[in-house]
Amino acid sequence: MNTDIYLRNRDLGQAPDRQGTEEIDVHNGTEHIQSDETTGKWSISNNTKELLRAIFVEFIGTLFYVFIATNGYWYGPGFVLTSLMIAFGKISEGHFNPVITLAVSISRGFTRMTALYVIAQMVGGIAGAALAKVVFFDYSNAVRLGPYLNVLGESVEPANGILCEGLSTFLLVLTYLMSIVDKRNKDSMLSPIAIGCVVTANIVTTLNVTGGSMNPARSFGPVVCLSNSKYSHVVWKYHYVYWVGPTAGSIVAAVVYRFILSTEPCCCRTQ
Repeated sequence: MNTDIYLRNRDLGQAPDRQGTEEIDVHNGTEHIQSDETTGKWSISNNTKELLRAIFVEFIGTLFYVFIATNGYWYGPGFVLTSLMIAFGKISEGHFNPVITLAVSISRGFTRMTALYVIAQMVGGIAGAALAKVVFFDYSNAVRLGPYLNVLGESVEPANGILCEGLSTFLLVLTYLMSIVDKRNKDSMLSPIAIGCVVTANIVTTLNVTGGSMNPARSFGPVVCLSNSKYSHVVWKYHYVYWVGPTAGSIVAAVVYRFILSTEPCCCRTQ
């Protein structure tokens, strides 16, 4: 018969901080002494669980965003982003975009979450593009290369592409910061809808110029997935446009928010 006997200061020589924390398991006459030090060493703290949960959400959210965005329908990304933010916003704040994470970090302070979020988003972008490649991509039809990849429009110079991506990302990031981060609108039910609408408007406006990325993970995933294909000689050409433009737009938006629009006296560091 198994019994659990809790020590209640029986051992007068026991250190005070260990009294009441040890447990004796009696199994067939053999005593196994367990303490908080041994029983808790394999447990995962709540903070770690929340961190892992948020990282997973950023991965899976970016995966599905890229999966939908690479299908070529201009209204898809806005709808899926709104849905993902409503579903997962309370867990990770619904970044699903490295430049959103960058802007939030500039506004609040850089933490380990910055790097972990970006890694999860980039891996999710590659996974989403890989799934879309299997489901949607038609190698025999070069026209399909455009919707799958973000490419510059005909006669569009890289400098114009950078400016276009920078402006559209600036609007997206500023909308996100004012809707999600700013305390005046933080808990508004309309915030995800506002962000989804901005994404849709930007895509419609910039579709024939840059393909409407605003998200390096969305652009990077398809490029990686086509690197070993017959299109490998063109997929990396001008790819830097989709890093330089969104990153610059994100930084400017974060600075504008932090020093002009935010009502916080100082930007606090958060987990």
